[in-house]
Amino acid sequence: MPIINVTELAALKPNQSTYAEVLVNIETDIGPWTIKRYIEGGKTAFGKMYLDPPKLTVIHPVGGQDKIVEGDETQKLINNLLPEALRNFFFIDGEQLREFFKFSSPQEVAEAIDNVSQLDLIMKATDNLLKYEKQLRKSVKSTTPQLEAVQRQIETLQRKIEDENASLRDLHEEIEKDSRELAQVEDYLRQHNDASVAALQRERDSLKTDVQTLKTHLQDEETNRNGYLVDITPFILLKDEIRTTYQLIQYKVDKGELPPKIKETFVRELIERGRCICGNELIGNAKSELEAYSKKLVLSELSEVSISGKTTIEDIKIDLFKDQFDRKMLRLEHISEEIKGHNIDEIRRYEERQNQLTSIINRNKQQQLMRKAGIGTLNSTLEEKMEQEKIELSKDKKNAHLRIKLQLVQDARTTLANTEYVVKAKIRNQVEKSTKENFLTLIRKKTAFTDVLIDEEFNVKIIHSHGYNAINDLSAGEYMILGLSFMSALMTISGFHAPVIIDTPLGKIDDEHREYITTELPKFLSGTQLTLLVTPTEYDTNVEQNLQEYLLTENFFEIMEDESKTTSQVKSHVC
Repeated sequence: MPIINVTELAALKPNQSTYAEVLVNIETDIGPWTIKRYIEGGKTAFGKMYLDPPKLTVIHPVGGQDKIVEGDETQKLINNLLPEALRNFFFIDGEQLREFFKFSSPQEVAEAIDNVSQLDLIMKATDNLLKYEKQLRKSVKSTTPQLEAVQRQIETLQRKIEDENASLRDLHEEIEKDSRELAQVEDYLRQHNDASVAALQRERDSLKTDVQTLKTHLQDEETNRNGYLVDITPFILLKDEIRTTYQLIQYKVDKGELPPKIKETFVRELIERGRCICGNELIGNAKSELEAYSKKLVLSELSEVSISGKTTIEDIKIDLFKDQFDRKMLRLEHISEEIKGHNIDEIRRYEERQNQLTSIINRNKQQQLMRKAGIGTLNSTLEEKMEQEKIELSKDKKNAHLRIKLQLVQDARTTLANTEYVVKAKIRNQVEKSTKENFLTLIRKKTAFTDVLIDEEFNVKIIHSHGYNAINDLSAGEYMILGLSFMSALMTISGFHAPVIIDTPLGKIDDEHREYITTELPKFLSGTQLTLLVTPTEYDTNVEQNLQEYLLTENFFEIMEDESKTTSQVKSHVC
């Protein structure tokens, strides 16, 4: 639809025109700004409707005077007030916000934090340094065949790394797209009217969590086992000798040449005391027989050690969790077959799509790991070639200044990479802390959740009081609370102060969550102009009372429709 009111356009006669404009007045630290968007439309001599391109004008203070700017420069000025990348943090769609953590991926969370961190400035600087490095390399005089060859190799490696990174980004996008669809498919199966299908999907969700936990335990046990095998490697290498010794001891035991497990020290005490444990004295040749017997006990104790060692080796377990893991994986397969077995075509299609998407995502993740490993190898080779380049450049004084410049550029790129990592980690920790504080304040179930985490891979976890991650089990209201908590944290950290507009923030949530949002959200955004776009059903008596102290009467508006419900007007409404 055209921006100009269609009723006004339709009422025009041929060769007549009309216009629409929006004025935004903003108070800033350097003085008031006015931003005007203007559009003109009308009818031609033949009665055909037309619209001219919109015009943008910015009036802002410069040196104590107002300056009027039009054309291409206007958008740059507006971006200085509030970058376009941050617009979703200040102009918020309530419906999308409710579904952000329900269907979003770690990559989308990471991108949101990237935007608020404005790390794109560092990325642009890194790209420019890389271009400058290539220009410098072209300026180097190839004084030796070795230098010329190594520079060609560097250029080839850099192109390969760029191509691999581009392919890696494409894989990221594919995984993100398929993961979002998979989340929607699983949500459909989870919420389906058929109680048995919904129960199976919930069981599958639980099993997937268990499988991930068991995988971790399995990896830990394999690491422990491998460490143990390293420790007993000498015994493994002496396997034949140990077996021979064990057989010799077993032979002696079978012939009766080795007595039962009696400690030599105990027999020695009997000889020294000259009296049996029963109280009778040792008479005749009893002492001499005990002397001979004690010598055999040394071998008996060796037998015990060997037998015990043999038993220990036989009892080594490959892992403690594989049986559980296999059983749960088998149950996952059975659940899939059970769901597909239902006589509902739509459910069957969703289940088949779930299997297909899971397979595609797993395959792409494997490709992702392979490409990351390949990029790591290419980067290592590139570093070696750059070291060779330095050696070759040092052989000719003519290239000395270029060598210094190249080194400076490479050091700068390393510094920017480290800076990006540190800044992103700090911002992530700050967002995690603020999101947790906001969420636990706004949430209705005060004792149900204990923590909100954003890990290094940007997975968001809501820790239930029972210890599990409940991110996939929240209600519509809880998802809304989490989204608002996250966005509030990002707005606070961004450093930009701008009005916040939230469209339908109170829809599809229960009364108690509505109560917490309308009493606590204004406190989070204290000092910020907050505009809420609500429907009559959302704006009930309790909401009105909660917001009363924050509302400005002159800024309270209501959309009024005519009797035919075909046109509407926005009118000021007295609270």
